[in-house]
Amino acid sequence: MSKVVYGQKLYYSSLTDDDFANYKAPLTKPVDGTYRYQPRNILFRICAFLLYYAIAYPALWIICKLRFGIKVVGKKNVRGIKSGVMFYSNHVNALDCAFAMIFGASPRRAYIVCGPDAVHIPFLRTIVRLLGVLPVPSDMAGYRNFNRAIDDKLKARKAVVVMPEAHIWPYCTFIRPYPATSFVYAARNGVPAVPLCVTYRKPKGPFKSRRRPRVTYYVGEPVYPEEGLSIKQNAQNMRDKVFAAMCAFAEKNEVALYEYVQTDEKVNTRGQIGELKRQHKRRKKNKEKGI
Repeated sequence: MSKVVYGQKLYYSSLTDDDFANYKAPLTKPVDGTYRYQPRNILFRICAFLLYYAIAYPALWIICKLRFGIKVVGKKNVRGIKSGVMFYSNHVNALDCAFAMIFGASPRRAYIVCGPDAVHIPFLRTIVRLLGVLPVPSDMAGYRNFNRAIDDKLKARKAVVVMPEAHIWPYCTFIRPYPATSFVYAARNGVPAVPLCVTYRKPKGPFKSRRRPRVTYYVGEPVYPEEGLSIKQNAQNMRDKVFAAMCAFAEKNEVALYEYVQTDEKVNTRGQIGELKRQHKRRKKNKEKGI
C-alpha cells in the first residue's frame, strides 16, 4: 500500500454542472413513461426485500466500517420521526448512498433518487433496481410516474434519499449550491427534510500515512414544513435550512484529499482523478528504479 498524497488539485469550471465520476453508463433505453418505478411482481418484491435486508445491508455495513471507519453523529435526531422522511446528502463518495441507507435512514427502507445511467450499468442494473433506486426520468410521462412513486413511498412511511448536488465530487469538503426542486416532495407530503453530511477526518494508527481520510457522518435535525406557507415557499424555506445545516457540518472536515480549484477554461473533469492516479503510479515506479 503506497503513501496517500493529500492536496492534489482538481480543476472545475462550474459548481453545478461539472461531474467527476469516472464512469458513465450508456443509456440503452430512456427512463420514460414506460419505466416501472413500482413493480407489482410478487417475486420481484420478495427478492428486493431479501437482497436489501439479508445481503446488501450487512455487507455494506461491514464495508463502510472497515474501509471508511465511519462514525455517526446525530442519529438520535431522526428516531422520533413516525412519518415518511426525505433525506438530503452531499455527494462526495461513491458509497454515500450506502451511508444514507444504513446510517441515516435505517431501520426504514430507503429509496435512492439517482441519475438514469444507474439503471443501465451492465450486470448491475437489476441489482440496483432491487435495492430501490428511483432514476430521474427523461420525459414528462416519466415524471408523472416518478412523482407518484415518491409520494407513495412517503405515504408508506419510507425514506427517500436525494443528493441535491447531483454530481459526485469525491472527497469534496464544501457544499455546492443546489435548487429547492427536490424539497417540493417533502413540502407537498408534509414530511420532514433531514440534512446528512459526509465529512472527512485524519486517519490514525500505525498506517495513517497510507490510509485515505476516515468518514464522520452527520445526521441533522429534521426540518418540517411550516403552516401558512405555500408548497413552493415551504420547499425554498426547507432547502435554505437544510443547506445551512450541511454547510455547518462541512466546516468540521479535518483534511482534504483533493483541492478543488475553479478555472475559466472548460476542463475534462471526468478524467482528472484517473490521471492523478496514473501520475502517482509513475512516480512510485520511478522512485523504485532510482530515477
